[in-house]
Amino acid sequence: MNLLKRNYDLSDLVNCWKKLKIKKGDIVYITGNIFFLGLYYNHKNILKDFLKTLKNALGPRGTIAFPTHSWSLVQSRKIFSIKNTQSESGVFTEFLRKKKNTHRQFHPFSSTSALGHHAKYITNSASRHVYGLNSPFDKLIKLNAKFISIGLEPNLTCSQVHHAELMSNVPYRFIKEFTNLVERDKKISLEKFYLHVLYSSLKNIVRDKNKKIFSSFSKKKIITSKLGKSKIYCYPIKEFHEHTLSLMEKDIYIWLKRKPQKRLWD
Repeated sequence: MNLLKRNYDLSDLVNCWKKLKIKKGDIVYITGNIFFLGLYYNHKNILKDFLKTLKNALGPRGTIAFPTHSWSLVQSRKIFSIKNTQSESGVFTEFLRKKKNTHRQFHPFSSTSALGHHAKYITNSASRHVYGLNSPFDKLIKLNAKFISIGLEPNLTCSQVHHAELMSNVPYRFIKEFTNLVERDKKISLEKFYLHVLYSSLKNIVRDKNKKIFSSFSKKKIITSKLGKSKIYCYPIKEFHEHTLSLMEKDIYIWLKRKPQKRLWD
């Protein structure tokens, strides 16, 4: 006899996407942690059912984008393979990455992958940068995509804020060049890629965890659906990006808990 209480089932998943107003043809970027939702009634099929119900909600012209970061490759001698390098962004993203029709951005450290109608467009870029012009997030903004955070409040998962930082040219970050081994066309080579990193001299940097940014973002824009022991959040990426840019125009340090006491990078 199984005494473990199940927190949600298949019908709850189906209703969740409805409550979040996910509709046919939508483009979504999904991240978070499924296991924060608690026990699924059929734990062996939890990943399959998440994907199946979401794809049904999106329809054949819908698109699912998701992070497939591999930060362990930074300053390592590991070879990045667009097909074989595992996602370090959670089991659901790794499950999605291994799907036959998944497309992946060619970036060894912080790639975005996607399934569906706009997958190739989102991930196909000659840029060696994670954010900025022609990056996946730049394209998600142009496509009016929706951001979905599973089991975690949206201020903890909104990686697109770093796109806004780059576009706003924040003074506490700089573009750093990295060289990494990659596999391309069955050949191994050294290639250069770029990350927008914090100045190492800024020891007084305290991150705000995006609390100030979200506190002024309209609550009406964030749709929440209770699922299991936690919640799933959904909001428009373009509107959030424009909101963040507007805040950074007024206060370039809005991403930080407080302004640096002095500009140590000078």
